[in-house]
Amino acid sequence: MSNKALYNLVANTGDLASLPTTVVDLLYLFREEDASAQSVVSILQRDPAMTANVLKMSNSAFYGARREVSSVQEALVMLGNRAVVTMAFASGMAPVMRRDLIGYNVSRERFWNHSILAASASSFAADRLGHGKKKCEAFTAGLVHDVGMLVIDAHLVGTKKTLVMAEPAFDVTGAEKRLLGFDHCEAGAMLADNWGFPQVLCQAIEFHHDPRLAGECQDVVRAVAVGNLLALIIEQELDPHTHPLVVGLLKKLDLEAEFVAGLRKDLGGKQDDILAAALSDDPCPA
Repeated sequence: MSNKALYNLVANTGDLASLPTTVVDLLYLFREEDASAQSVVSILQRDPAMTANVLKMSNSAFYGARREVSSVQEALVMLGNRAVVTMAFASGMAPVMRRDLIGYNVSRERFWNHSILAASASSFAADRLGHGKKKCEAFTAGLVHDVGMLVIDAHLVGTKKTLVMAEPAFDVTGAEKRLLGFDHCEAGAMLADNWGFPQVLCQAIEFHHDPRLAGECQDVVRAVAVGNLLALIIEQELDPHTHPLVVGLLKKLDLEAEFVAGLRKDLGGKQDDILAAALSDDPCPA
């Protein structure tokens, strides 16, 4: 399939062609290092469900709040603007991404849970790789790293084709290229560009299988590559010391299996606490 054909495919993906207005507005804040608290509040006020999700996360035991956080303003004071924007973006993307991938034989729960797990792991990886101040960026990029599968799935369903990922560590990108001539990384990068995603997110989507190809955003892209790999290790119970695909990817990332083992410890505990720690833009606790 040519680049033009891929572009037409991405441009004609129905409800994927555009994002909810609230999410688009959050993208503008994502680009700003010093977004004002009032700008965050003004966006969340238009979306009660998003606000409720942010407050739920803000009240996680991880933050040790002595009283209930009952407003966005209080959450901003306690967590910081960047963390709240990240939480809100994740909440806004849930309806977009939480869907069955029929052509891949993947349920919406499995796809969304993988996205959340990879996002959290990407955040912790950024911290362990020495980029703790970019945890929120890594989380956001990890959350959307597989959005290209949404594009490809729509095409697979429309053409009555399937990519059944039954075996452990299935080479999905290879199968996509053999069947379609492109993979979900390429499709996702083009979709993200159409959505107006910032460069760091576009690069993470396009190069999360080989961060060496990324440009100036390589630190975040590498964290996402690690986060995605760790999610696969956990989900499919792969041995990072012996599984050929994992060993090969770790070598490409210039990391040892022990790094993954240490990172996996960060993902212990309750889901709310894990998410809270991952979404915080402060360095992870020792």
